[in-house]
Amino acid sequence: MADPSQTDSSEPFEGLDPELSEALTTFEAFFKSFGFKRVHGRVWGLLVLADRPLSSKEVVQELSISQGAASTTLNELSEWGAVISSFDTNRRCHLHAPVGNTLSIVATVLRRREQVAFSRFHTGMTRTLNYVQKKFGPKDPRVLTLRSILSTCEIADAVMQLVFTSVSGALGDPQSLLSRAVQAALKFGIGLDGKRLATPAPHAVDPKDAEAQIEPAAEAQESSTQPQREAHARIREQSHG
Repeated sequence: MADPSQTDSSEPFEGLDPELSEALTTFEAFFKSFGFKRVHGRVWGLLVLADRPLSSKEVVQELSISQGAASTTLNELSEWGAVISSFDTNRRCHLHAPVGNTLSIVATVLRRREQVAFSRFHTGMTRTLNYVQKKFGPKDPRVLTLRSILSTCEIADAVMQLVFTSVSGALGDPQSLLSRAVQAALKFGIGLDGKRLATPAPHAVDPKDAEAQIEPAAEAQESSTQPQREAHARIREQSHG
């Protein structure tokens, strides 16, 4: 997403069309499934569906929420990597725009949620271990079990962080295999959507024309998945070697 301060937003925001406003419930449900409040999805959805970056005042007016709720939600979305904000010198206020990379958002959400989950579990198990050792002695059979749980919890946490860090790094590197595969898939999806929009009604489509449209799409899909197949082949060769 481009810097919101570089986008022409001098025209007043006139609000969403009624049909687009109804779509905000879909964003609410999506964010709620990841443990957020509905307002997070509603604000992010508004930024996605608006035709320009918005100020917090415009968010307040469109969603009928308090200024405090809008500011808190925008700050939290920014911390989670879902929103980018920049100060507009002409309007003398911050403008907020959505980050369109949902993969990055989901990866950030999952990584932080895993950190919280492991941290809470580790703290609880440590407290329990200390209690058992103090009351029943270090030779109590539960001590060994609790220590094993703590050790595996630490290993699992380290592995999860390694995976998320590797994925985030790969997505941020345009030359990485994962990043190229994602970009290829995005280009294919966008191109295919464009062809769907340009296609006449089903009853008016000539079978030969439909066949001609499918073949380039299939070729594009084949080329987009080729890097993944090559990577799998290299992994198999290394494992057999």
